[in-house]
Amino acid sequence: MRIKIIVLAIALIAMTPLAWSQGTFLFGSDERAEKWDFSFNFVYLGSESVSAPEDASLAINDDWGWGFDVAYNFTNHWALGFEMNFLSPRYTLTGIPEGETEPQSFSHKMDMFNGALKGTYNLLDGPITPFVDLSLGFSYLDSNVKDGPSYCYPDWWWGWVCYSNTHDDTRLSYGGGLGLRWDINRDMFLRGSYSIMMIDASNLSDPKFDMGRLEIGWRF
Repeated sequence: MRIKIIVLAIALIAMTPLAWSQGTFLFGSDERAEKWDFSFNFVYLGSESVSAPEDASLAINDDWGWGFDVAYNFTNHWALGFEMNFLSPRYTLTGIPEGETEPQSFSHKMDMFNGALKGTYNLLDGPITPFVDLSLGFSYLDSNVKDGPSYCYPDWWWGWVCYSNTHDDTRLSYGGGLGLRWDINRDMFLRGSYSIMMIDASNLSDPKFDMGRLEIGWRF
């Protein structure tokens, strides 16, 4: 993953002169200012391993998910918006259960929902521009492991339906990234980006996730 980060950074730096020439001289300035952006995102979450109390460890696999982004462009350069994405990575928890002497592993899928307020700065005025962003929000994590008794109720269509609480938590998350934007025309745009997301987890070493995004969006 680190190699991918370096390649992306080099590509963005190399494309900056091209973006400048195309944005300024070929297409002219296509105004983003005072317009809204809406985009649908394909999201890649990199794997991460963190330590837990009592010599336990948590390994989270990489995963693909989806999300969307809504933002308002105050100028051609500055935008502020809100992002949401949904993922279901598989994880493995390893530790020594109470009363045991040997470590054991448990594997399952979690549900992850991330929501964040995001500020974006587009480096160039034109339709092709590198950008940087900073985000602050929250991450909801559901282990999908039962926590407490089940509750069942009758349903006219499905019959009896049962529900049980699961171990879950909501934590502060924050991060930053860089990418490249292409305004295809006055109505549509594409963006590709790499970012880092940190989750403030009090009972774990703070997880740091590599995240990649490919977005298709509409401007109105």
